[in-house]
Amino acid sequence: MKEEKFKRIVIGATVAAVILLVFLIVFMIYQIISVSQKRALEQELLEQIELYEQLAADKEGDISIYKDRVWLEMAARKLGLLGAGDVADLSVDGADAFSGEGEIVYEICRD
Repeated sequence: MKEEKFKRIVIGATVAAVILLVFLIVFMIYQIISVSQKRALEQELLEQIELYEQLAADKEGDISIYKDRVWLEMAARKLGLLGAGDVADLSVDGADAFSGEGEIVYEICRD
C-alpha cells in the first residue's frame, strides 16, 4: 500500500511539474512575442520621429524663402507701399525716397 501511495504521489508531482513547465513555456513564448512587437513598434515610432524631424528641418528652409526679398516686396505691396520705380518722381519733403543702389525702399502712398 505504501508503495502504491508513493507511486501516486510521484505521478502527481510529475504531472504538476509538467503542467507548470508547459505553463511557463507558454508564458515565455508570449513574452518573447510581446517584446518583439514592442520593439517593432518602437522602431516604427523612431522612424516616424526621424521623418517628422526631417520635415521640420525642411520647413525651416521654407521659412527662409518667406523672408526672402520677393516675399517681402509682395507683403509691402499688399500694405499699399510703393517700391523703387513704381512712381518715378515721388519724393518726400523734396528728398528722393528711393535708393538707386537696387535696395527696395518703401514709402506709404499718400492721397
